[in-house]
Amino acid sequence: MARPPASRLHARAALLGALALVAGCTSVPPGRITADRMDYGQVIVESWKRQTLLNVVRMRYGDAPVFLDVASVINSYSLTGKANAAASFPSATDPNVFSLGAEGTWSNTPTVTYQPLLGDRFTRSMLHPIPPAAIFQMLQAGWGAELVMTTALNSINGLRNDSFEAVGDRGFAEVVAAVARIQGSGGLGVRVESRKDGSAIVFVLRRGEPDAARREDLRRIKELLMLDDAAAEVEVTYGLLPRNNREVALLTRSMLEIMLNVGIGIDLPAAHVTDGRAMPWRDKAGANVVPVRIRSGPAAPANTYAAVPYKDSWYWIEDTDITSKRTFTFLMILFSLAETGQAPAAPVVTVPSR
Repeated sequence: MARPPASRLHARAALLGALALVAGCTSVPPGRITADRMDYGQVIVESWKRQTLLNVVRMRYGDAPVFLDVASVINSYSLTGKANAAASFPSATDPNVFSLGAEGTWSNTPTVTYQPLLGDRFTRSMLHPIPPAAIFQMLQAGWGAELVMTTALNSINGLRNDSFEAVGDRGFAEVVAAVARIQGSGGLGVRVESRKDGSAIVFVLRRGEPDAARREDLRRIKELLMLDDAAAEVEVTYGLLPRNNREVALLTRSMLEIMLNVGIGIDLPAAHVTDGRAMPWRDKAGANVVPVRIRSGPAAPANTYAAVPYKDSWYWIEDTDITSKRTFTFLMILFSLAETGQAPAAPVVTVPSR
């Protein structure tokens, strides 16, 4: 039997190769999940930082904040393919009549859904004070007392915190420092109790501490907050002043108040202050260091933690300023706690693997 011509063998081999290629590419590789989660997650975080920074700057200029949440991210892949071949018996004029074809289609259709923060959601998230329970839960979770209390509190049992254009009471800073030392030594205790009228936070003040420094801190806290010296536990409530000497009243800030206080750390262009375009801030003697240092200039540096343009200037937080970065990150986390005291569900990234 005569062997087929070499050209026909080559054509058959090409057909088999095309069919194998199309058959092997009819599914989306699972590796796309890792790539998409990293890429979309990074972009969402960066846009969240920039939106928060821009709103802090806008409020310093007396402008209204605008929040646009990423409600969902759906990325749908599809991959299809087909191959075809045709042949006819050889003739005298053309002994190698043969045709070959392959076709593939790839589509990637990401869909991002945005949800503006308006109406009732804006009121709950931005205007309502942060629940006192959330303050102590963050302390119990390991967030530093100085960061949490100086950022989120207006006062504790009437002792005022520093705020925009106002210097607080020295006793407030003493209480925060004492709580921070107790927290650092592992002596901070918080318990949530179920009551008929809702849950209550109980702040545990342990008696009989073996450490002399901790005993002194507890004594000083009770003295400054005018608590019962015999009290081992005190209840935490919302308000300016406590109802009795076994209660700690926290006057917490809303997110708008916190953002205004963060805005005092903006290094405004001199012309914007003198012409009245931005709210001035007079650094009074005794005021604490600004919570977040925000630089400004005609252009942002190459490497920043976050940078945004506004009007004719750029505003940014330096990537080497770890204190400002930490406080600003905490501000972003507070957004998740402001509405209900718990973190809401995160945006969903859907990536089909097949």
